[in-house]
Parts: sequence; C-alpha cells; structure tokens
Amino acid sequence: MRPAATLLLLATTLGLVAAAAEPAATRLGNVDYVNLDEAAAYLGLRVEHLGTQAVLLKDGPQPVARLAEHSREIDVKGLRLFLGSVVLEHRGVYYVSETDYRVRLVPRLRPERVRPMREPPKVIVIDPGHGGVDHGTENRTLGVMEKTCTLDVALKLKRLLEASGYKVVLTRESDVDVPLAARALIANRAGADLFVSIHFNSLYPNTKTTGAEVFSFSPRAQRSTDSWSLGGKDDAEASLAPVNAFDSWNTILAGAVHRRILDALRDGDRGEKIAHFGALRELRCPGILVESAIITSDKEGALLKTPEFRDKIAAAVFQGIEDYCAMMGGRDPKVQAAPAAAAAAPSAPLARSAPTRPSGP
Repeated sequence: MRPAATLLLLATTLGLVAAAAEPAATRLGNVDYVNLDEAAAYLGLRVEHLGTQAVLLKDGPQPVARLAEHSREIDVKGLRLFLGSVVLEHRGVYYVSETDYRVRLVPRLRPERVRPMREPPKVIVIDPGHGGVDHGTENRTLGVMEKTCTLDVALKLKRLLEASGYKVVLTRESDVDVPLAARALIANRAGADLFVSIHFNSLYPNTKTTGAEVFSFSPRAQRSTDSWSLGGKDDAEASLAPVNAFDSWNTILAGAVHRRILDALRDGDRGEKIAHFGALRELRCPGILVESAIITSDKEGALLKTPEFRDKIAAAVFQGIEDYCAMMGGRDPKVQAAPAAAAAAPSAPLARSAPTRPSGP
C-alpha cells in the first residue's frame, strides 16, 4: 500500500479525517469527468492501484469495484456493469465520467445517498414483451417463442408479487400486440411505482452462448451500450426522457434483479447495460428491461420450454424486486421467494459471456 493511502486509512480509523467534499467535474474531451480519488474519498472508499492499468475501490479491506483504463466495463461486487463513457487515466490518476459517477457508482456503492428518497413500491407494472403479431425472437428448432415465454413468466411473477401484498398490473394478459409507447402509458395511468419489462435474447446464428442481461434507459448524452460495438452509431440523446428522472433508482433496481437472476440461473453474466428502449422512455417511475436467457441458445432454449425454468426466472425477478424494496427500508427480503428458487447456487464463479447484442427487443 502506498504511504499516503496508509496514512489516510489510519486517520480515518482514528476519526481524524473531515468529511470529504463531493468531487468537482473536469472537462476532458467532450465529457465531464471526476477524479476517482476524490470520488472515493467522498463515498468513504479508497483507491488501490493494480499495476498500471487498473484500480480497485475498497470499502475498508473489502474490494467493491474494479475499473480499468480505457474500458467501459467494470466489476461491481462481482457483477458486470457497463459505463456510458470509458475510464481515463492521467499521470496515475483515474477519472470516471460525472454521469457514470452520479447515476452508476453512487447508487451501487452508496445507495443510501441517492436523493430524493422514494417510498417503497406499492404498484408494480410487469410488461410481457412482444405479443400478438409480434412474436419476438424464436427458436424454431426447439419450438420456443419469445412472446409465449414472456407472458408465462409475467403471470408467474404477478402471482408471487400479489401474494406478497403488491398491486400488480400487466401491460398484456393475453396474446395481443401492445405498442411500445403504450406500455409506459399503461404504467403511468396505473400510478406505477416500478416497471419491469420481461424479454429473452437472441444471438442467432450463435446457438451456444448463454447468459443474462439487464437494461436501464440510457442517461442523457450517453450512448447505448451496444452502439459501441463494431459498426455501431452514436445514438446519444441531447434531451432528457421522462424516465431519466429516475436514473439512479433504475441502476439500483437493475443491480438488485441482476444479482438474483445470476444467483438463480448461473448461466453467464452479460452485464448491466443501457439502451434507448421505447418501453422505458416515457415511464414516470423507475423501470428496467430484463433479458434473463437467450432463446436461440440450444441450452437455454430447451430450458425455457420447461415450466420449472420459467418458475425460477419469475422467482429470481421477484426476489430482486423485494431486495430493491428492502433498500428503502420498506420490507424484509425473503430468503426464498418460491420453491423454484430453493436450489442452492453452486460455489463456482459466474461465467462471462460475450457482451454483444445485435438486435433490439
């Protein structure tokens, strides 16, 4: 450990360090950045360098995040998360974009500091993706259709939530087509406190990759995660969407659901990402879009045909919602949400599948 870091840790332990000021933004290129050392101090954390190209954020002796130079991908408490801008390093000092610091790092590392505080959700809207003439993606070899699986998982999740005392509204309860913009409108008219859109991924013709992704709406002036892929176009938006008022809470919700899905399925972590999804744009409450499995995968496509696997997905999303509510002090998260979630997770580390996602929901 560097001498300065040693002195800082000792002084903090003895209660001699005054509360650090919130970091000021510095313009680097066309993006506002904050000094990671200053950000860490404000959050009661410290920076530990790993060689010359990566750093750890540590809470006492416990690592809580790993960041690498010129990368948007970071590790937060074992979960894969994609920032909107790359991490920069200059003369041994690391910088993260001011937006990523404010709406990604603070909510995940110090959620108690997010303001304004929200009341625990009472009304939850579940959005089964696709429907009617919009089949979503399909695995024709296995005879699995996305619109059918999303509705089944949503109905199972509705039962779990209602049994736990929530009021639940579905954007569709049968095989009908609901326009993307109408899904958010349904949530707003219902007075939703929370919105979760259920989808399944496609990587066709790749039939081997498995894994889960969780999306929130891109913050203002930030590109969608997948727009950084080879050939992608800058899709950053200069204006705020209604759902951007909840950027920090979207991050907290995404992290809670992401954790529970990975713990339950353990089939590969494709990360928490951001995108300009129409189902989320007009929301007036926190919301996320969940892709818990890849329907075109031989393995996960076959699993999705079984009620037991769909039970497991619904139970994991339910438990993530409960965890999110518990962070607001409103509920005690249940150890097990349903019999489908009862199987103990293996101790092996989670796999990380390829991050590309070529088609939208």
